[in-house]
Amino acid sequence: MKTAIDCRLGMGSFNMSLRLLTCGLASLGLVLRAAVAAEAGTEDETFKLREVSAFEHGQEGFLRGQSGECEDKPFAQVKTYPSFASKKPIYGSIHFYEDRRQPKSARIVYYAVDESQGTGKGYDRLYFDSNGDLDLRNDPVVQAQRHPPDRARLNYSGIKTQVIFDCLAVNFDFGPGGMRPVQLMPRLMISVYEKEEYKQMTFVRAQLCMGDIRMGGEAYEARLGNAYTINGRLDNPGTVLILTPKNHAGSEVRWWGADSLMAAHKVNDHFYTFSASPTGDQLTVHPYRGDLGTFEIGPGGRTLDKMTVAGSLEGEERAVAVGGDVVDGSPKAARSCQLPVGDYRPNYISIEYGRLSIAASHNYHSDGKPRDRGDRAAVYGITIRKDKPFALDFSNKPEVMFASPAKDQRVKLGESLEVKAVLIDPKLDMMIRGLDDTTRKRNKGPDGQPLGYERNLSLDPQVIITRTNGEKVAEGVMPFG
Repeated sequence: MKTAIDCRLGMGSFNMSLRLLTCGLASLGLVLRAAVAAEAGTEDETFKLREVSAFEHGQEGFLRGQSGECEDKPFAQVKTYPSFASKKPIYGSIHFYEDRRQPKSARIVYYAVDESQGTGKGYDRLYFDSNGDLDLRNDPVVQAQRHPPDRARLNYSGIKTQVIFDCLAVNFDFGPGGMRPVQLMPRLMISVYEKEEYKQMTFVRAQLCMGDIRMGGEAYEARLGNAYTINGRLDNPGTVLILTPKNHAGSEVRWWGADSLMAAHKVNDHFYTFSASPTGDQLTVHPYRGDLGTFEIGPGGRTLDKMTVAGSLEGEERAVAVGGDVVDGSPKAARSCQLPVGDYRPNYISIEYGRLSIAASHNYHSDGKPRDRGDRAAVYGITIRKDKPFALDFSNKPEVMFASPAKDQRVKLGESLEVKAVLIDPKLDMMIRGLDDTTRKRNKGPDGQPLGYERNLSLDPQVIITRTNGEKVAEGVMPFG
């Protein structure tokens, strides 16, 4: 017996309905596959971020601030300073960079700090050249806060005095968005070290951007803002981006360089990169679609039973973790790994090389200039290519660089001369930060005092300084780094 639907449709209509149903199922299959692909993270995805207080939601890095220079004498570039109540005002300047790769993009702003109640009564008044006319008299005076946020203060040892000032608005170029004000909180710290007093002014960006994102099918909390440098716009590669997995509270991704917008993160065997809008209200996750190459630790002709690496590398526009899987925020040690192709230098890496434990980074010294690269161009000598593995095998001949003294430095009779030498790989511009023998242990420091724990024996070199006639002048252990 035919059913009512059979009578209404007939065979031709039934075939047409079957074709429509088949097409519908096929379309549904495409939709489902697209949804699965999106869930796996094969498409760019943009997330909204909201602006929040750095003092309520920022980790320590967001609260350190950018340091300015403090001097006891006025800057000749400033046309006019105000009349000070203190006989010991603090004169300062700070460099705001529009582009971290171009030192000439710096905008210098001058300021001064006064004691309104007189010398020795406490610094409580800040003059900041907001309008940039080099006249510190015609800008609003910034007062010290009576009740600053709890997290505005730093708890570093040696700080004797800490003054938190009211926030001030500083204009920055946001590109297509034009000039926009950014709220900065000035903080004056006076510290004592070996009976010497040091003054430091830092400026903290008072807001950051925060929101929930997804990457590789995993949920993260994202915080976007400034730490050591303040650029204004938040789409610069060096902008701080801290990611915390939502399913592991507190275990933020923390390999060296992971806290930046330029970091490439590996999640579920896929790499992801990021970009942000200039104002930081949008964060886009990009699945990496380029080629991969191999980075490995090689023996360099030696017979070794253990070779592993863990840490990170950095390029001009990208930072990557090296080693095995990232567990609890840090990469595990491994012999080799796959990385996005590009040119890199060591950010900070720990290497097990037979019986040796080696810590290395890029060399941030230059000849006669400790912690100052001077005019030396960055060397990105670790070249990751699709068809050619790069082996770090310590086959380059090492050299010793004297960060201090400078070649032309002269000292008078009775003066002290500080000597600082570092061991480097000149081809990679890589500095050896530590060199330990894992088969030998020590429980005393260089001064012979107990450490309170046992550690690997550091192979710090014994250095002897002699005159040209061979007479010994000084002798001692020189630590690495």
